[in-house]
Amino acid sequence: MEKTAHPALHKVRRIYFARLPPPNFSHALKLLGAIAQLEVSVDTEDGCLSVSYDLSYHTLEVLEDLLVNHGHHLDNSLLHKIKRALIYHSESCLIENLRAPTRDQHLRSIYLSSAHSPEHRPNKEPADEYLDRL
Repeated sequence: MEKTAHPALHKVRRIYFARLPPPNFSHALKLLGAIAQLEVSVDTEDGCLSVSYDLSYHTLEVLEDLLVNHGHHLDNSLLHKIKRALIYHSESCLIENLRAPTRDQHLRSIYLSSAHSPEHRPNKEPADEYLDRL
């Protein structure tokens, strides 16, 4: 997998499987291993897969949904549900924030558009106003 341009986009996550029924790591590894821009390794001792990906291409939510749709059972203990929800939320927020223009760009465009609008331009030069008073 090629290195990402932005280090915050590179993620390494663990996908935990339920103990019963016993997880089919070979099928999960084959399924995820066929996906481009994704590195997968198995940790049978902890009952999980370690995945490394770039948020430009994948999210943990999509990868886990793919596994569930193919019959795999993820660990649904309260701790893993909370961790999973937090990761889903943080990844979606990061993706949305990267799509949004930065505050400086937004303010610059507002100032430029208001400076070029006819209602903000004076009709006369300031010096002309002073000369008219004399």
